[in-house]
Amino acid sequence: MTETTWGARDEAARELERRVGLRAERDALLAEHTTMRVGGPADLLITVRDRFTLRGVVRLAQSKGWPLRILGRGSNVVVSDAGIRGIVLLNRSAGVTIDAGAGTINADSGLSMAKLSTLAADAGLTGAEFALAIPGNLGGAIWANAGAHGGEMSQILQRVAIMRQDGGEEEITADALNLSYRHSRFKEEVGRGEVVLGATMLLHAGEPTEIKARLEEIRRWRREHQPLGIPSAGSVFRNPPSGPSAGALIEAAGLKGRTIGGAEVSTMHANWILNRGGATAAAIRELHDCCIREVQQHAGLTLESEIQFIGEEPA
Repeated sequence: MTETTWGARDEAARELERRVGLRAERDALLAEHTTMRVGGPADLLITVRDRFTLRGVVRLAQSKGWPLRILGRGSNVVVSDAGIRGIVLLNRSAGVTIDAGAGTINADSGLSMAKLSTLAADAGLTGAEFALAIPGNLGGAIWANAGAHGGEMSQILQRVAIMRQDGGEEEITADALNLSYRHSRFKEEVGRGEVVLGATMLLHAGEPTEIKARLEEIRRWRREHQPLGIPSAGSVFRNPPSGPSAGALIEAAGLKGRTIGGAEVSTMHANWILNRGGATAAAIRELHDCCIREVQQHAGLTLESEIQFIGEEPA
């Protein structure tokens, strides 16, 4: 154990097993659970596979004052080399109910967005095809109002089930989520500490062959334009509200192919930073900051991060 290891972890591990039935893994490297494949250890790592257990863990952590970080598929984040103190919960709660007649899908927050898109297609529902290109879970997609290929969560969300900081639950409508470009109430003071349990999405009946053709078009576009198969966190920066995209600005600053350690600005898509092998979170952060600095000098614009850097600061 390092000096920074969370002091209550043994008590927490015992309580999680006794009260929720979950075995916690100690000092699990989070690099194995993020799409960037970097990240130090979590004091405790648990995996939750249903909404009932998710509720139980959150309420237990709230009552005990234990630090808790929920991860979905580990996309859109870079975990520090020093790791995360407290409990890290991998959310795999993926229950789903589809009412094709009403055009609704009710799903748990741990459902992958790619799975959502294919389930909708199989049910003959259109509107969720863009979700195929989002590598995370439903909960994270709601948190970020994620979008791609002309679609975003604000277009399909009807209501969201949340757990408040006091342990109570409620359903809130999409209008109350303060959704805008890559933003939701969960990034604001009012929503911090709230946990997304699930959501209901409203889609529309479509022609199955057309829906599946659209999914194949998205797959093809991604193969041709994104460096798939190489560890990354997805798009690194938000696009500015007008003018060139973040990728175009980074390319214009001459940063395509720039490397620091094993981290590289992709030569295929400049708004992606790749782990070419052996990269550290520190190197990725340094390359990220380099992009901000050079674009500011070249174009006079300040790029805003889309990815999150989380975890302990290195000693």
